[in-house]
Amino acid sequence: MSWRRNSCRLQVSGYRYQVGFYLLLFLFSGCGYTTKTLLPDDIKTIQIETFKNSIDIIKEVSTKDKYEAYRPNLEVDLRDVILSRVFLDGNLKIADKNSADAVLEGQIVQYRKDPLRYQNEVVQEYRISIVCNVKLISQKDSKVLFEEEGITGDTTYFIAGTLQKTETAALNDAMSDLARRIINRIIENW
Repeated sequence: MSWRRNSCRLQVSGYRYQVGFYLLLFLFSGCGYTTKTLLPDDIKTIQIETFKNSIDIIKEVSTKDKYEAYRPNLEVDLRDVILSRVFLDGNLKIADKNSADAVLEGQIVQYRKDPLRYQNEVVQEYRISIVCNVKLISQKDSKVLFEEEGITGDTTYFIAGTLQKTETAALNDAMSDLARRIINRIIENW
């Protein structure tokens, strides 16, 4: 009887060690999140080009695209917001084109202002969306390090009430969202 009791204690004790071992292994393995960039190690600096504004300002407005808009200097404002996002992220440093390891090029393909909510047939809420195609190119060998079409930054805003916001303020929010998405995809591939 004493032998059986000791055998059970050994089994329970061994089980505890196994559970403890696997628990420690799990805790030290982490969840895969890192603040290190997924870019090659030799990419430390970046030049942000002013994106090309490819929105057709002379396109005839139709029912389908009546909410497409053109905003002068959108490309310059977007570049400034992306520069701020690179500074905030901290994984890359800004450099001029001659000394940068990589160059970010882009094209603004769409700026939309879509109505979302109506009250008495009057628009109360809009969604602003900015759509871009981006490409990150290595300066050393002209290799494309990252490329994606149709990255979208957007936000919603009310034109009346306590949550009221101007279109310009909403546009700044949409550009910030777009810059965050671009830099996150380049750095972390999210």
